[in-house]
Amino acid sequence: MFGLIDGNTFYVSCERVFDPKLRGVPVVVLGNGDGCCIALSPEAKRLGLKIGTPIFQVPDAIRKQVHVRSANFALYGDLSARIVSILRDLFPRVEVYSIDENFVDLDGLKDPFATCLEARERILRWVGIPSCAGLGASRTLAKAGNKLAKDQSKRAVNAGARAVFHATPDNIDALAVEDVWGVGRKYAARLNKEGVQTAADLAALPTDHVRSRYGVVLARTQTELRGIPCGDLELEEPDRKQIVVSRTFGRDVGDPMEALAIFATVACEKLRKRGLAAGALWVWLDGNPFKGDTFHASRAVPFPFPTQDTAEVLRAVRFLGKAIRTQAARGRRAQAYKRGGVGLTDLVRADKRQTDLFFGPDERAERGMAVLDRINAKWGRGTVGLGAAGWRVGGAKPREARIGSSDAQWRPTLQALSPSYTTKWSELLRVR
Repeated sequence: MFGLIDGNTFYVSCERVFDPKLRGVPVVVLGNGDGCCIALSPEAKRLGLKIGTPIFQVPDAIRKQVHVRSANFALYGDLSARIVSILRDLFPRVEVYSIDENFVDLDGLKDPFATCLEARERILRWVGIPSCAGLGASRTLAKAGNKLAKDQSKRAVNAGARAVFHATPDNIDALAVEDVWGVGRKYAARLNKEGVQTAADLAALPTDHVRSRYGVVLARTQTELRGIPCGDLELEEPDRKQIVVSRTFGRDVGDPMEALAIFATVACEKLRKRGLAAGALWVWLDGNPFKGDTFHASRAVPFPFPTQDTAEVLRAVRFLGKAIRTQAARGRRAQAYKRGGVGLTDLVRADKRQTDLFFGPDERAERGMAVLDRINAKWGRGTVGLGAAGWRVGGAKPREARIGSSDAQWRPTLQALSPSYTTKWSELLRVR
């Protein structure tokens, strides 16, 4: 038996934990560069706002009614980790599915419903995040139960037992088929034409019919809706196929090399943290489509041997970035860039790289990267770095280290960023 515990409007709830005046009023959290709405409170949804809407397209009459916050992913990630620690105290196994969703194993528990309710109450008391829980004999049923729990509790903070729902094949007729985990909009439209409106309707279809018309993936979803699990919890994250770091720049920039170098540095940190090595590099730059500039160029290059060395990656980034800028300069005025990114591809396990007669790992360089990672893990990102990545000493405070120029034009504009209440000593909440 499985459970799914999901934080309600998670990003908004995180903001409300430390800013009580946001409770009960319309709140919008904006994504990268304060561009589009990525989270909405129920009050904001009632005003007609939708996920993905650019904030500049919101009418002034509505814009004046909402409280806007820039996405503070450091805060959201820290509160998510605290929720996971609570769940691991209560359940034998926990799968971190996303920043706000966690699957749990309910096998062997004397009263799974009561334990899920206890988890919900602990998260609310200890972290301040309201949540709902769904139970089921499969992960798809647990997901369905979570959606039905949100519907019956109206996502109320003090919903109590109404925020927990045990889904079975017999009580999922209130769940629309488009809300079933694994059913996309195109499948939902096709199913609706066949008269399949609810999750119960999908579960009742002949299995052979579903497999022949929609494929094995939807057939597996149907099997799980019938209470037969087709998979177990994934307790370890599978190896990535690629690692990408990209941003929309705060303003148009003529020289994006510092931004690309910093993106590459962050990507390499993620690479080494997962014990992987990159076999190739991908770099791209875009113009500003809002100004009618459709420029787009990308370049890729393989490494002679899969690498974890940030210095080697930075050399390749400079080479590819220069090639793109040379292309942009041919027969036209100076190109301005609005978006760029770096991708590490052809990833392999670092401990399983196959050496040959001519190429092998640069052990000295990789030992240096390991030392750099340990220092930054203890003292904070940017404590030690490579000069080629824009690392420097001397910021607002004496001997303050930072990555890149704090006032660089490429940095995203975050005009409504909340403090890092739980991750920076200087921004701890002060109570008078």
